[in-house]
Amino acid sequence: MMNSLRLTAHAAMRMSQRGLANDDLELIKWIGTEVEGGYLVREKDFQALDRELKQLRDNARRLVGKRLVVSGDRLVTAYHAVRSKQRRLLRGAQGRSLTE
Repeated sequence: MMNSLRLTAHAAMRMSQRGLANDDLELIKWIGTEVEGGYLVREKDFQALDRELKQLRDNARRLVGKRLVVSGDRLVTAYHAVRSKQRRLLRGAQGRSLTE
């Protein structure tokens, strides 16, 4: 995430003292509630994010082994690849996964 806030010297010093990293600023803006003069991350905001992340994790788990066959910008087919097919595909993999 790109930090869109410009820090004053005072803010940079306070962030350092309070254990806040630059990446934390965008996360606070993203999940927090806008209040007068800024943002506040409430317990309720965290719980909403936690629910969304769990849902995303569950959806991703359901997709393990699924394969999309793509040609240019067109989807040709989609199916569940058996283990032997997965191994064969991975031997020749040119792209990188999210985890690499």
